[in-house]
Amino acid sequence: MAHYYSEKQDDVKTEEKTLVYAFGDKTFEFISDHGVFSKGHIDGATDLLLKTIEPKKHMREGLDLGCGYGVIGIVLDKTTNLDMTMIDVNQRAIELSRKNVGLNDSSANVFKKNVLTGLERMYDLIVSNPPIRIGKQQLYEIFTEALDHLTPDGEFWFVMHKKHGALSALKFLRQKTDIDIIKRHKGFHVFVCRNH
Repeated sequence: MAHYYSEKQDDVKTEEKTLVYAFGDKTFEFISDHGVFSKGHIDGATDLLLKTIEPKKHMREGLDLGCGYGVIGIVLDKTTNLDMTMIDVNQRAIELSRKNVGLNDSSANVFKKNVLTGLERMYDLIVSNPPIRIGKQQLYEIFTEALDHLTPDGEFWFVMHKKHGALSALKFLRQKTDIDIIKRHKGFHVFVCRNH
């Protein structure tokens, strides 16, 4: 693995490394570092989510909500017709995502944004491997915000593990929208919420 080093003005040390990810017939490279989710490898839940999502042909505007260092947004940008936007509250994640957009010749847009402060646009597809550790209340606020920013035929895809509250999330979201479990694998559940 190639390693990259740079100075950062924060309390978390930096030791960048490059991760290789094969998806279909394409190979991607992602620079990762301390201070971001799944810094040492492409997370299995992210991989499962990417391999399960089926964007509809009419979908154009996509959002990677809580993008980390950019795996979901960049892969979808390069393998579908979606124009992807990627947001995260973590400044280091945003910096890494911008590097990875360039590294993979992607045209995705990257913004630092706390989704709980409100999204400005509507999206045909919103995708997330959500930040479970923020707690149920804030997590459900993020889910609600995502649903509120879907276009009329839009879809919100996300992945959660059973032991992290997947079934509770299902119960919560059933009160708000049409939701289906599309895939189960090793305790992970891939959900799609459809806006009708």
